Amino acid sequence: MPEVKLQSIDKIYDGGVQAVYDFNLDVADGEFIVLVGPSGCGKSTTLRMVAGLEEITNGKLIIDGKDCTRLPPKDRDIAMVFQNYALYGHMTIYENMAFSLTLRKENKEVIHRKVMAAAEILDLKTQLNKKPKQLSGGQRQRVAMGRAIVRNPKVFLFDEPLSNLDAKLRGSMRREIMLLHKKLNATMMYVTHDQTEALTLADRIVCMSMGRVQQIGKPIDLYERPANTFVATFIGLPPMNMFDGVVEGGKFKSELFEYPLNEKQKQTLKDYEGKEIVLGVRPENIKRGGPVKLLVTNNENLGMNTLVHGKIGGVKIVVCKFAEWCIYEEGQTIDIGFDPELTHFFEKPEGDNPGVAIR
Repeated sequence: MPEVKLQSIDKIYDGGVQAVYDFNLDVADGEFIVLVGPSGCGKSTTLRMVAGLEEITNGKLIIDGKDCTRLPPKDRDIAMVFQNYALYGHMTIYENMAFSLTLRKENKEVIHRKVMAAAEILDLKTQLNKKPKQLSGGQRQRVAMGRAIVRNPKVFLFDEPLSNLDAKLRGSMRREIMLLHKKLNATMMYVTHDQTEALTLADRIVCMSMGRVQQIGKPIDLYERPANTFVATFIGLPPMNMFDGVVEGGKFKSELFEYPLNEKQKQTLKDYEGKEIVLGVRPENIKRGGPVKLLVTNNENLGMNTLVHGKIGGVKIVVCKFAEWCIYEEGQTIDIGFDPELTHFFEKPEGDNPGVAIR
């Protein structure tokens, strides 16, 4: 499988509306890249530019060493799997999977061999004589993937392929896509707004917001070392708790509480004395016992974990994730603290500064 390079890619529509700004990414041979972000962030537009379904305004697209910036889709040797399956209802599953090869007038024996090989990988051999309406949503999505596999393309593109499935089926299909990637060792680019999909599927994640790349890295990097406040709150479920405050006299002081800094934190923040910053802590890194008072509003027992929702200072909504089953009553006050080794600090978002991490 080839490398894919996106170099300084812009997308500007008629009327001057810009959807993607200066997008740069090198996708390695056989790598699984996931583009993630909220609706309207430019991730699907970027994927469609790779596919040739959207014109690239500025920049270059290189696939397998070839400049594909202005090539039509049929000459890029890519295969795309869409959210809505895009199957032909009047054709059998076999005919749907063979369709692109039939259009190319491939040898019938070659077509049969490729369709049967894809059906074997996707566990569809018993479904080949059926019509799409006779299949479940998950099976239809596997047919769409099979149609891509038989083409043996240079690059596989997935545009939110699991969005139409229920939660249980999404989980099983995620596992199938992971196994498919391992079997094919294929170069894949995958778009989703679901950060759970991004964390579980990706070799690397591209996190986007407002048409701009916010961070590129391994899933664990985005989770443990978010580049800014957007990545910190978008990656992770429940999202990171964020508190505005100021560094003063060895403490982080907000309107809601004061939190003493350890020596390592003091060193990290030595240039921010008297300045406004943001403290971030993930729900699972909040511990029971500490200097902060939390007024419980409700809790969600999830078996091995409990999500405790509450307010600090009567206004700030906070979520804690404790690693055991516990029950707190509404109106109860508990003491909490933040794991100092897993607390994050960011510059205060302002203007063009997205609130970059302070290391």
